[in-house]
Amino acid sequence: MIPKIIHQIWSGIDGPLPRFLNEWGDTWKNYHPQWQYEFWDAVRIESFLNDFFPDYLDIYNQFTYNIQRWDAIRYLILFKMGGMYVDFDYECLSSFDDLLHGKQCCFSMEPDCNFHPTDARAPYFFNNSLMACTPNHPFMSAINKEAFSVKECIYPVSDKFLYVMNTTGGHKLVSIYEHYKNKDEIYLIPSELVSPFGISDLKIILSGGKNKIFEDRLQKAKAIHYFLGNWRFSDFK
Repeated sequence: MIPKIIHQIWSGIDGPLPRFLNEWGDTWKNYHPQWQYEFWDAVRIESFLNDFFPDYLDIYNQFTYNIQRWDAIRYLILFKMGGMYVDFDYECLSSFDDLLHGKQCCFSMEPDCNFHPTDARAPYFFNNSLMACTPNHPFMSAINKEAFSVKECIYPVSDKFLYVMNTTGGHKLVSIYEHYKNKDEIYLIPSELVSPFGISDLKIILSGGKNKIFEDRLQKAKAIHYFLGNWRFSDFK
């Protein structure tokens, strides 16, 4: 069983957690009152690495961008402790207890309308914004092995988005999944449950617009991912 633990990361390096993100974080606590909540800042992350993964410290500190570190640490946390990791730009709408029951390893799919150039050929795309697994899961182990490898990325460092996505982000996850033999262990959570709106939809919603189509999608959704993507524009998030 996936442990009833919720993990969220905010390093604090570039300032405190904004109020609206903290409010979205509280929605996960509100809908999961029996779950353990774990908040991870830079100090706690460093302590965790020193205690459990000292061999990864050098590579962790050598990543080009901080977002690569925040990607990589979430994989290590889930491998060691299990539970559910969720980004702060995610709002919870209902409990995940039933959704995760009987599952071993889960990743959230993105809606088809979110275009990812290097994955246009794939029939699916999932990300690391919402993940859940049992401790020591072999797929998470495979992710850690790849994320902490020293292989060169084919994309230039100057192309931050593709460089990150193909080293520690969603594109890397999909690539590992494609070569993973035991795909039946992995549950790809349908986007209508965890990402009911694409990025273009969210621009309308966040500016105050809505329509019946949007309202209908919310009837089935258990969470909303707002895809703020601050890390694209900052070295710190």
